[in-house]
Amino acid sequence: KFSPLGNNDLVRFLESQGCEVNLPSLMGYAEYCCANWMLDYEYYGLDKKMGKYAKTALKLMDSISMSMNRAMKKYGFYAPDSFFELMKKPEGILGLGTKMGEGWLLTGEMVELIEGGYANIVCAQPFGCLPNHIAGKGVINRIRSMYPEANITPVDYDPSATRVNQENRIKLMLAVARENMEQAEKDNAPKEEE
Repeated sequence: KFSPLGNNDLVRFLESQGCEVNLPSLMGYAEYCCANWMLDYEYYGLDKKMGKYAKTALKLMDSISMSMNRAMKKYGFYAPDSFFELMKKPEGILGLGTKMGEGWLLTGEMVELIEGGYANIVCAQPFGCLPNHIAGKGVINRIRSMYPEANITPVDYDPSATRVNQENRIKLMLAVARENMEQAEKDNAPKEEE
């Protein structure tokens, strides 16, 4: 999701289509890796010392992230909540023990984006990544049942997938997004008195 080379310059393409793009943070992935060490101890009883170090490191990383997020919110930008709040987002969809690839983080980020007002999501599937297909594509129907406004499109970025096919899938998602926006505007328009 972060590499223009790996996703055929997805951000630039979305911006060319008139979209405001919001990528989850790279710091979130670093926190996810640290959280998984903590979860290894809490869930599986592995390496007690590493679990304690990971929990301390995660608290430090989260305090840095929250400082950045407060600064972004202060100037009117969207910013996520605490990483510890993000860890609660997959609840009822996927367990925190699902930690291969981006695992539960991918599910949590999609829920966080929807709750933050970003209901239109391109779920970039890298190189036939099985964990991403489970924690990304595999949870989309459950997320849609919980959040009917969710408009999520999984797009495979495999060498065998053509750029035209990828962009057409995204354009279809954007057409649905525009229809939803138009309908919301109609629903929120002041009604004329007769």
